[in-house]
Amino acid sequence: MPLLLIVSGMPASGKSTLGARLAAALNLPFVTKDEYKALLLARLPDLTRDVSGPLSFDVMWHVAGVTLAGGMDTVLESHFYHGVSETHILTLAKTHGARVAQVFCHAPVDVLQARHDARVASGRRPGIDLPMNYATLPVHCCWTPLDLGDTPLLTVDTTQHDALPGILTWVHTQRKSSPLKGRSEGADTLG
Repeated sequence: MPLLLIVSGMPASGKSTLGARLAAALNLPFVTKDEYKALLLARLPDLTRDVSGPLSFDVMWHVAGVTLAGGMDTVLESHFYHGVSETHILTLAKTHGARVAQVFCHAPVDVLQARHDARVASGRRPGIDLPMNYATLPVHCCWTPLDLGDTPLLTVDTTQHDALPGILTWVHTQRKSSPLKGRSEGADTLG
């Protein structure tokens, strides 16, 4: 039974960096919406956000399904949306007989805003990193962990020390757990 490891949080919370490091350390596929969106925009630069966003999510869900169908534990990272993403994740897990665990990345809003502003200023990811004001973002954005029912959850403060060793220990525990064991009685926290 494969593990679908969700890495969630707000934009600039450190999800992509952490997800890539986890996938590399665990030798797992790293499925991330922004990589697919970057590929789409590189080939079709005139795609509007209302097309490129949903299309990149569709590609992300599909690729995660392919890796899970192959029996592979998979790291899935994106800026997920409350009330929408949970259904996709739980359906994906059910379809492929996968267990789900979530690592939620967070940082203070001023840190998120500064990180995001620096990204936008760098110009490295046109069409992805666009100016925004965190203070005006709606509640359906990933300010809190996704509601994935009775699944293990680890909350990580990405402004603290390098938490990767502790996260890897937690993930190894989730990978070894049977579907009937390893459920958190609440949330674990690092940082």
